[in-house]
Amino acid sequence: MIRAQRIWRLQRASGTVAMILLVLTLLILFDGLRGGIFGGSGQVRLIPGERYVVSGPMPPKTERIRDFVIEGGAFDGSLRLVPEAVFTGYLFGGGMWRGYFEVSPVPRPGTYVFKVRDRFGEKQNPALVFTVRVFTSAKARQADSPSLVTRWTAAEPLIVAAVLGFFGLATAGGNYLLGRKWHELLAEHGCGEIFRLRKIDGYLEAEVEMRSCSSVEEGAPFRFTHPLRGDLGQGTVLSCDRNEIRIRIPADSPVRLGDIACPAQA
Repeated sequence: MIRAQRIWRLQRASGTVAMILLVLTLLILFDGLRGGIFGGSGQVRLIPGERYVVSGPMPPKTERIRDFVIEGGAFDGSLRLVPEAVFTGYLFGGGMWRGYFEVSPVPRPGTYVFKVRDRFGEKQNPALVFTVRVFTSAKARQADSPSLVTRWTAAEPLIVAAVLGFFGLATAGGNYLLGRKWHELLAEHGCGEIFRLRKIDGYLEAEVEMRSCSSVEEGAPFRFTHPLRGDLGQGTVLSCDRNEIRIRIPADSPVRLGDIACPAQA
C-alpha cells in the first residue's frame, strides 16, 4: 500500500498544481487582453534608436510612394515615417504599401500622430492614422505598460500565458493518468471511493463506486480508510447494483467523501 499512497499523493499534488497553473493562465491572459482593449493597443510604442515596420492600404488616387502626403512626426526629424515599397495585398489584392517608423538615438519623448493621405484632399482613411509614443528608455516603456505582467516581469503576457497553459495542461494530463492508476490499484484490492454520503434513519449511508461488485454479498463487512487519516471504522453492505454498493455506517463514523471502502478481510 506504500506505492498506492505515493500515487495518491502525486495525484492530489498534480491536480493542485494543474489548477493553479490554469488559473494563472486565465488571469494572465485576461491581463494581456485587458491591456490590449483598454491600454491603447493602437499605439506604436518606441524607444531611442528603434525601428518599427508598418504597412497599410494605398491612399485614394495614389499609385506611387512619391504621391504620399505624410503629416506629423517630430519637427526636428528625430521621429519619422519612411514608406519603402508598394505591393499587392495578399487577401483582396488591393494596393498596399510598407515602410517603417524610425527613432533617432536622441529623440524627444512624447506622443505623435502621423497621417498618410493623398494630395487631392480626399477623406482621410482611419487605417492610415498612426499614433506613436516615444519613451526615453526600455525601462520607461515597461513601467508605462498597461499590462501588470509586463510591468513586473518585462515579458509579454500572452507568451507567459501560453507557457503556463502548456505546463498546466501537461500537468492535468499527468493527473488524469495518475487517477486512472490509483483506481486500478483500488480495484486490484476490491476497493472503491465514496462518491455519495447521506444520513438516513439515524445512520450514514455511503455509496461506493466499484469496478465489479458481483462477488459482494449483502451484509458483508467493509472497512473505511484514508491515506492520511488512517482507519475510519466499518460498515455493512446494504446492496450492490451496477458496480455501485451501498454501505450502512454508524452515524458517528468520521468517514467523508473520497474515503476508501475495502472488504474487511482485504
